[in-house]
Amino acid sequence: MRSLILPLVILGLPIAEIAGFVVVGRELGLAMTLLLVLSSGVAGVLLLRIQGLGTLRRVQDAARAGKDPGPDVIGGALIFIAAILLIVPGFITDIAGLILFLPPIRRAIASFLQTRLTILTTGSGFYYGSDASSERPRGPTIIDLDSEEFSRKNDDENDPSPPNNRISR
Repeated sequence: MRSLILPLVILGLPIAEIAGFVVVGRELGLAMTLLLVLSSGVAGVLLLRIQGLGTLRRVQDAARAGKDPGPDVIGGALIFIAAILLIVPGFITDIAGLILFLPPIRRAIASFLQTRLTILTTGSGFYYGSDASSERPRGPTIIDLDSEEFSRKNDDENDPSPPNNRISR
């Protein structure tokens, strides 16, 4: 049953959008319909810019503070999807985009996605999903040494084989 849903949506959405254009065009006229489509696209671009920059700042602040930026990253992705839905011409996608811009709806979808996805954020050590109960090692992954602090000793000084034939461990 699930395999039939995606093809039906892909085929049905353009047909529904065309029907929406016909109904709105019949009620409001051609000029008002085109003005609505154009204004929803402009609104999508503006909302993406305003909301997207705010989300980017929140992610950066969370990363600087050492907190988990995962929820803000998911919220930013949902804002991007909502803006794309507003930019795409059509009234059904506009309604879906406007609903997705509502913060309670976005939080509900984000919490649903966090239970279904494993989210890894590099450098912060935070992650969700099925591995969330296990501990990840903390601390730096790169150790930077000066030339005075580093020396290499041959572990196999008594090994008679030439260095090219030795197996490194």
